[in-house]
Amino acid sequence: MLSLLTIATSTLAQKKSLRSTGKPKRQPGLIAPKPVSLTPQRLHFCGEIVPTEQGDVSAKLALALAGSSGYVRHVNSLKNRSAPYFTIIEPALRRHNIPNDFKYLPLIESAWKADAVSSAGAVGYWQFMDDTAQDMGLSITPGNDERTDLIKSTEAACKYLKFLYRKLGSWTLVAAAYNGGVGMVQRKISKTGNRDYYAMPMNAETGYYLYRILAMKELFTNPSYGLGAVGLMLASGDAYEREREQARRMGWLQDQEPELVGTPIESVDEKNPASRSEVTIMDSVLVGILKNRPVTPLVFPSDAVAKLVRAGLPKIGQSWTFALTEPIQIDEYELKPGDILYAVVDDIDGQNNLFLRATKAVLSETKTTIPLSLIAMNPATGLAGIPRPKVIKTGWIVQWKL
Repeated sequence: MLSLLTIATSTLAQKKSLRSTGKPKRQPGLIAPKPVSLTPQRLHFCGEIVPTEQGDVSAKLALALAGSSGYVRHVNSLKNRSAPYFTIIEPALRRHNIPNDFKYLPLIESAWKADAVSSAGAVGYWQFMDDTAQDMGLSITPGNDERTDLIKSTEAACKYLKFLYRKLGSWTLVAAAYNGGVGMVQRKISKTGNRDYYAMPMNAETGYYLYRILAMKELFTNPSYGLGAVGLMLASGDAYEREREQARRMGWLQDQEPELVGTPIESVDEKNPASRSEVTIMDSVLVGILKNRPVTPLVFPSDAVAKLVRAGLPKIGQSWTFALTEPIQIDEYELKPGDILYAVVDDIDGQNNLFLRATKAVLSETKTTIPLSLIAMNPATGLAGIPRPKVIKTGWIVQWKL
């Protein structure tokens, strides 16, 4: 455990991710996510890369992996127990164009218990609250709570996940909203101008929620646990049919023809358990994840460049003034070099990174005021939070992102 945390917390990283106020593009219905080209060991959630190069991200991941280490000895029985549930959930996710990673959600929500009830009153496999369940078409009556029906509640969960995706435009934010509520996530976006789950100030449960899913995904798919190749594959043949047959015995499937959609849950030989300790296994998993970073530093493009005209105090809420050095188009407005940006200090972190947010521009020719939101970015990382110079002078060049 100590080794894990040492590796994680020593990772050089920025504290916060690039903030963006851009709204997800509206599309006529939910579009199936395009396949993402990923190296086998680059950790992702629903095709969205997990920024393990950030120290706080790798530390939380280490804690989640360590918290899952107790499953390693019993992973075969956990997989066997999960197989019939996955047989129902995976085809449903596929029909609704929802990434397969969401199959782990009910596992961490209810541990496959139909009658699970949370302290907040959420019920069933997918832990629906009363109002959300009814909004998604589930019936809740005495003696017949459809939240405890795997097939019906899974269909309702798919509808809800699609609804969240249309609102938020990111599967990572969908997972956060499933735990903390879409209103909470939207308020965070509005308040911070930030659409990055890994940089948002969340409550403790929601801030750790995705890492629990990632840890379970690693447990099931990472070869360090002896579970076969990393990644997802289309199920076919005897292994998948055995899982479907088990689901039929449990009364969830009535058909007799196999539907070749899903991920087979392979077995491991429990007579030959891994000789390494669980913490050593977790160490090797995390080391492998953190090693897989770009060899050459990336340079992230900005939307605007401006130079400092007047510096305020390096304190939260202080106003700073910049002048654009390059033209930029924002909505119907064409901003030119010399137009003024007015920014405020949102935060200064422990690494002395300065978080600046431009709130308006004034056109030098017409004196027209334009409301906007630009975030000062570090082009070496693509993240918000720029290293503050020891001596701040006028003419300091800062790059900005819409």
